[in-house]
Amino acid sequence: MRGQRRDGVEGGRPTIRDVAGRAKVSVATVSRVFAGSAGVSAELTRRVLDTAAQLGYTPHVVARSLASGRSHIIGILVPNLANPHFYALIKQVLHDAGRDGFQVLVADSDESLPAERELGISLLQRADGLIMCGPRCTPGVLRELLGQGRPVVVVDRKIDDPVVSSVVMDAHGAMRALVQHLVDLGHEHVTYLHGPARSWQEQERWRALRGFRRRGLQVSEVATGATVEDGHRVADEVIGTGCTAVVAHNDLSAIGLMAALNERGVRVPENMSVTGYDDIPFGRYMSPSLTTVRTSQEEAASAAWLAMRGLLEGHRAGSRTVIASEPVLRRSTAAPRITADLG
Repeated sequence: MRGQRRDGVEGGRPTIRDVAGRAKVSVATVSRVFAGSAGVSAELTRRVLDTAAQLGYTPHVVARSLASGRSHIIGILVPNLANPHFYALIKQVLHDAGRDGFQVLVADSDESLPAERELGISLLQRADGLIMCGPRCTPGVLRELLGQGRPVVVVDRKIDDPVVSSVVMDAHGAMRALVQHLVDLGHEHVTYLHGPARSWQEQERWRALRGFRRRGLQVSEVATGATVEDGHRVADEVIGTGCTAVVAHNDLSAIGLMAALNERGVRVPENMSVTGYDDIPFGRYMSPSLTTVRTSQEEAASAAWLAMRGLLEGHRAGSRTVIASEPVLRRSTAAPRITADLG
């Protein structure tokens, strides 16, 4: 005698006919719901999905792909998975896409322009669309990716093109507010630790520093990078500038610098203030805790997924969502003090 499963449905694995019968709709309607068709009302969609959940029904991925002409896979391409800045964004896309029946493939270009292009093309050949986070590629490569015939959403880079959908995180305004905090504390000489040159965020943050330089703030520059090791490596060069405050491209380089300063007996913020950018989780637990800039990665990720879902449903490209950023003031910044020569 066959065992009876939950909700009185007998047999083995629940089928699409079980769902249709329980929801009192046709098999074709159930199929359209799981194919992501926009032609099914919201009420019917909820009824079908609720019924499927009650029965434990999951559509076969291959069959669903053949029926819809889609893989129900979305690609995410990031420049550096070692940076926790991207974790929250990826996690939220996984959540939002999964809720809508999509799986996610994640790829890391490791700050390589050739790899970014190759990975982007590869993902677009396998997935229904691509979310590019902080892309470093040239406009020509971006047009090539857009020419693959699949939706592309760009996050963390302003694209002046009416056919590109993007989510932009305010960088210039937030960096201005952060540097103004240092000026208000009384700092007259700061050093900027540059990040990856092709990063749009890097360009916007440096643009804000240049604005203060034109107004009289002494701004030194140190070519650094975006990793903890990069920040640690340039400590002697930073000390040599004679600055009283450092503005790092991101939290990772700021954390590396703070560790190296501590090794050299330079106290933060007593001898030198240090700021980061991104508000990664480690920053608030540093000693001292890191002054930085926060942007909601979850909000940016949800906006990116909404843009992607709209493109998949046939909406026109070209939307742009701006996500606000704000300084987070902690204990790594203070008014400059008269100290002995650190050089």
